[in-house]
Amino acid sequence: MKLTDNVNILEIKTENGSIFPVLIHDEENLAIVDSAFPLQINLIKEAVEKEGFRIENINKIILTHQDIDHIGNVKDILLVSKEAKVLAHEDEAPYLDGTKTPVKLYNMEKNLDKLPEESKQWYYTLKAGFENRRFNVDVPLKDGDIIPICGGVEVIHTPGHTPGHICLFVKNEGVLICGDGLNINDGKLVGANPVHTQDMELAKESIKKLQGYEIKSIVTYHGGLFQKDVKKALEDILN
Repeated sequence: MKLTDNVNILEIKTENGSIFPVLIHDEENLAIVDSAFPLQINLIKEAVEKEGFRIENINKIILTHQDIDHIGNVKDILLVSKEAKVLAHEDEAPYLDGTKTPVKLYNMEKNLDKLPEESKQWYYTLKAGFENRRFNVDVPLKDGDIIPICGGVEVIHTPGHTPGHICLFVKNEGVLICGDGLNINDGKLVGANPVHTQDMELAKESIKKLQGYEIKSIVTYHGGLFQKDVKKALEDILN
C-alpha cells in the first residue's frame, strides 16, 4: 500500500495474522524495514513487486530489532541484492551476528526444564532458526542518527521490547515506523506486548520519547497503519 510518495507498506500474511514490513525509497535508495518470518522470501518478493519495485534493487535492510519475525529473510535478500547493507542499532548487533544469544531464546533457555513439551519444541525450532540466520550489521546505528533516505530518516532508540529496539521517523513524511514498540488491538493503539517484551517499564519510557515528534502516521509491525489523533493515542497509552 502506498502511504506517501516515499513510503509503502507491505503486508505479509502469516498463520497468526498479517505483519507489515515497510519500504522507504527515493531516486537512489530502496530500503526495506524488517523482513518477515524465515522462509517467506517469496512473499516478500511478491509484496515488493506489487508496489512496483524489485527486490534486487534493495540497497538497505533496516532492522527495528532482533526477533525472528523481523530478521527472517535478511540473508535471502542479501543473496539476490548484492549491494544491500544491513542497518540495526549497535546494541542489537551482537545478537544478530551470534555473539550473544537472542533475548527470547535466552529467556526460554533459563527455564527450559520447566517448559511444557510444546514450548520446548518451539524453543528448538527458534534456536535453529536463529543459528541459520546469523549475519553481520554493516552500519551500527545510534539514537539520533539520520539515515540519508528521502530527506532523512531519524533513528529513535526505544529499548524495552529488546535492548536495541528502534523506531524510525521519516521526517519529511511525518511517518513513524515503530516495529514492536507499539501495536494495534481492535483499532486502538497500544504499547508493546508484555508477553514478548523484555522490560515493560523501559518500553513505556521509550514511548514518551515519541511524543516529541510531529507524527502523522504510525506503522506498527503487528497491526499496520494508525492515523487517528496520534498525539492523544500516545497519551492514552501512558496514562
